[in-house]
Amino acid sequence: MKKSMAYLSVGALLLALIFTGFWPQNVTKATSNADTPRLDENLAKVLQTATGPVEIIITFEHDGGIGQDQIDFLKGLGIKKGMTFQSLPIAGALATKQQVEMLMTEESVVSVYLNKKLEYENEGSTSYTGVDKVRTDEDLRTQNGGMPISGKGVGVVVNDSGVDGTHNDIKLGRNLVQNVFASSNLNALTGVLPITYVENVPNTDSDSGHGTHVAGTVGGTGAMSGGKYEGVAPGAKLIGYGSGAVVAMLDTIGGFDYALTHQQEYNIRLITNSWGDTSDAGTDFDPYHPINIATKKLFDRGIITVFSAGNSGPGEATISGNYKKAPWVITVAAGTKDGELADFSSRGVKENGGIVDVDGVTYMWEDSPTITAPGVDIISTKVLSPLSALSAQKDVEYIDPAHLPYYTTFSGTSMAAPHVAGIIALLLEVNPNFDSFEIKEILQNSATSMPGYEKWEVGSGYVNAYDAVMLARTH
Repeated sequence: MKKSMAYLSVGALLLALIFTGFWPQNVTKATSNADTPRLDENLAKVLQTATGPVEIIITFEHDGGIGQDQIDFLKGLGIKKGMTFQSLPIAGALATKQQVEMLMTEESVVSVYLNKKLEYENEGSTSYTGVDKVRTDEDLRTQNGGMPISGKGVGVVVNDSGVDGTHNDIKLGRNLVQNVFASSNLNALTGVLPITYVENVPNTDSDSGHGTHVAGTVGGTGAMSGGKYEGVAPGAKLIGYGSGAVVAMLDTIGGFDYALTHQQEYNIRLITNSWGDTSDAGTDFDPYHPINIATKKLFDRGIITVFSAGNSGPGEATISGNYKKAPWVITVAAGTKDGELADFSSRGVKENGGIVDVDGVTYMWEDSPTITAPGVDIISTKVLSPLSALSAQKDVEYIDPAHLPYYTTFSGTSMAAPHVAGIIALLLEVNPNFDSFEIKEILQNSATSMPGYEKWEVGSGYVNAYDAVMLARTH
């Protein structure tokens, strides 16, 4: 993998720019030695002052999950606490500066990164984006056996704080087909062990409410509101992967690993992620980053990754994570319900991007969101606990009194990403053979233009579910 991840030469890059006029102008090029493991700059800084072990993420040159050879290697370095994944060649560990230095001499190691802390990106949308029109179009229903297109049977992983599966809109055992709680507390481990998680947990979101709101946006049934607050794809099969209110990179990688490991069991086709890293804003795409390695593995297996763009706008260079610029992912900006861009929505950098060769294939990455979707005052499911009083004032303003116990309003790109994930589920019901690039093309070509904004701010425009579904039928 390391050798195949080298960037193209300057000559090849210039040729690509000459013959492909729509590619970015400010193209970047990597300068690292592809035969040497990549050391994360953030980790290097931490190690300068560290007096004890730090939390790291190690990626190996390997196609599957971590095997006994890698475990023995880590133990041989004196690493006593670590966690390995089942389908990704990634391990988390507590390691000293000296142990990291030894890791950097090992040929089988691709990269070593800091297990950074991340943040969830909080800050009647289905009507504006055409989702309601998809449900009520007579021709579409007739061609779909009399039933509206609903994302039926499409598995969607909600990689978030957790999901309250006791809520009737996202009930465990019905449309929430699995609810997993997992945590990557390396300090609590007593060896280098496989990741552990608890499945079939009724409620994994007792201390946040974030993931429950996200899950309802993707595929809530609207059961507690007579369908009024139905999600975008109520026929989808939701899989909750919860890490709690505090999240780090290893937690999120666990969600990607679970999606790969259980893909066939739940027909998992996409994973939605509403979290990011503001300290990683404005950075170029890094193919060695463990999250990029994970999402590329998902892409190779036909699983589409959706990210929120971040809530650090309106300035440029504010997209919260270089991994949100990966060519194979879909990154969503937040818009208002009247078609404008939310001030808080993170922006990219005009005409910034590059060409990268990953696993022998040439890709282009761009420093911009893919698309914009509703992210302001979004009504969706709330946890059935006192925690949801956070939005009490706006809830009273926007939600019918009879429905206040079951729904709440949140704002942020966290709310925009699951809206697009739901639309992708609709498209995959139309044609389950679409891959990430085909879905991306359909979303971009069907988007509603947003006058006054540029691509680095809003992507291709405001998502249009109805036009996307119609385009998918003839793609």
